[in-house]
Amino acid sequence: MSAAALSGCETVAPAGATGISVDAHGRPVIVFALCNDHVDGATIYRDRTNGDPLGQDSVSVREWDAAAPVTPATATSAELNTAAPSRSWRSVGGEEPLRPGLRYVAYGWTRDNTWYTGHVEFALDHLSALKPGQVLTQTYVEATDDYVDTVQSYVQFASEACA
Repeated sequence: MSAAALSGCETVAPAGATGISVDAHGRPVIVFALCNDHVDGATIYRDRTNGDPLGQDSVSVREWDAAAPVTPATATSAELNTAAPSRSWRSVGGEEPLRPGLRYVAYGWTRDNTWYTGHVEFALDHLSALKPGQVLTQTYVEATDDYVDTVQSYVQFASEACA
């Protein structure tokens, strides 16, 4: 996903970052670091596999609407447990189970496409090493022109996302 996406003639602006954590049972939890404005929902998608219809590069796996906008002031309490969402989140559309061996991408968005949070890539296989409170993100390494997985506390994640 690019740092900016086009919607009509407007550019969607970054409002923060998305990370992935786990609950006490090891299930994926989407977390946000909001630096400005808000997000209204979250989506997980994956690359198309051979079993998917042709013409799609990616497949939306799950999508949620936030009961109230997630803002910088509410981001720390707005985590989204993908297996057992709180009443702060409402599932929208179908739900494809997350499967080992596939790469997923999660991000936050606004209904009017004015803001988004930078995405996080993850695979279920890699989440087993995470402990609750730890956040997986990707960090750009200029020397190798590549992104590497980074695990840090939520406080570090939020601080670096908005630095």
